[in-house]
Amino acid sequence: MMMLNDLLTAINVKATQMTQNILVSGLAFNSKKVEKGFLFVAISGNHMDGHSFIEDAIQNGAVAVIGEKSLDLKNVPYFQVNDSRTALAYLAKKYFQNPTKDKILIGITGTNGKTTTSYMIKHILESQGFSCALFGSISVILNNEEQASSHTTLDPLTFHELVATSNDQVIIMEVSSHGLIQQRVEGLEFDVCIFTNLEQEHLDYHKNMESYYLAKQSLFTLLKNSGTAIIYSSNDWSERLNTYVESIGRKVIKINGLFPTYSVLDSSLIDETTQVKETFSLATTMQGKHNIENASVAFATSVQLGIDARVVEEALNDFKGLPGRFQLFSHPTGATIVIDYAHTANAFQHILETVKSQNAKNIYHVFGFRGNRDVNKRAKMIEISLKHSNQCILTFDDLNNVSPEQMINELQLLGTHEKCIIIPDRTEAIKHAWKMAQANDWIVITGKGCESYKQSYTLSTTSDVQTLDYLLKQSSQFKQEAESC
Repeated sequence: MMMLNDLLTAINVKATQMTQNILVSGLAFNSKKVEKGFLFVAISGNHMDGHSFIEDAIQNGAVAVIGEKSLDLKNVPYFQVNDSRTALAYLAKKYFQNPTKDKILIGITGTNGKTTTSYMIKHILESQGFSCALFGSISVILNNEEQASSHTTLDPLTFHELVATSNDQVIIMEVSSHGLIQQRVEGLEFDVCIFTNLEQEHLDYHKNMESYYLAKQSLFTLLKNSGTAIIYSSNDWSERLNTYVESIGRKVIKINGLFPTYSVLDSSLIDETTQVKETFSLATTMQGKHNIENASVAFATSVQLGIDARVVEEALNDFKGLPGRFQLFSHPTGATIVIDYAHTANAFQHILETVKSQNAKNIYHVFGFRGNRDVNKRAKMIEISLKHSNQCILTFDDLNNVSPEQMINELQLLGTHEKCIIIPDRTEAIKHAWKMAQANDWIVITGKGCESYKQSYTLSTTSDVQTLDYLLKQSSQFKQEAESC
């Protein structure tokens, strides 16, 4: 609990006589979660306006309200602010007594690689006795307990409340562009900020690449004065970010690009700062150039935090991977199946090139598009798939309120190539590839990773992994029945 007047100092709001003895017992920005003694923060969202629920919040027990609109409330004090989302972030930080202040805080942003990089860093640090919390798109891991994640980057109220219960020394968090635009990490002070890459994605939300880049860049304004930026340089956006971070006086460790700290060559990392350039292995059980890139970033971060480079190398070599990221499965015929979260053209390129390098006889690529998301990237995704696979199988991903009929029409408009077939039911699409695959073939299933399906399909399965498990059991049962005949 905290006195309202003390809490308001977090957002530079001047207290009044009316607020002198008000005790706040909690915060909420959802009126349904308000309890007696809570401070309610009204946020103007994309779909609903919290100001419309102020009376509900008061009836549920709110003792004060923060909002952006000019209002005159009769029963409780109301304070107008320029941005309710920013206010919520600082109020939560104050109410939970700045729970990250004694922890090492690492933020990771980029179009691809955030999740894999976060798990690699966690693995390396924990191998040296650090206790690590992780906030990401797959799960939240806190005090060595795991729970499903609702968002890549949690709202600041949930985040600070959870961290306040953490005994972990290090907090590793994926920071999405949406989370940055919506001020979910406002007020945090990072020891390390990481940039993995930038390519076309989320332009349904950001409208153009410039806005998307600026969202990512904003994370680096939250670096402590003593903080460090780790930048993987793969294009002009990376070089621009490097220039920006240096201009605000923060340390940069750069991998590849102009005047790098480290260079990546095949599966090795070369320290460019030493007279006799040392070379380190970035090999893990995870295949592919993109995972070498992720490993290089994890390596640089861990060394920056004081772990010996050879120890980092050994820990990386022992990294076993994570669910839904180049996750391999065996087919009864001797084919290989890979499930990956890849959902951009560049990610497709990395995955499919890796598969081709394994001397794949035929490649069957199963993927779809998410409804109400950036449609401009779809043609390039298909182009890359057609270039590297023998058959492109278009199917459903998350429809996100787009009707099945509309999505089928969109797939038909794009999937006109002779190597492309359309099977809307995702489980049937995977089943088709399963039936086609023979020895030394590869099935590549992208887009969902380990995420659960949002639609119901013919097979009563809830994820790509479960679908493969079902098909494997069916094959085993068929084989047993055939042998008994």
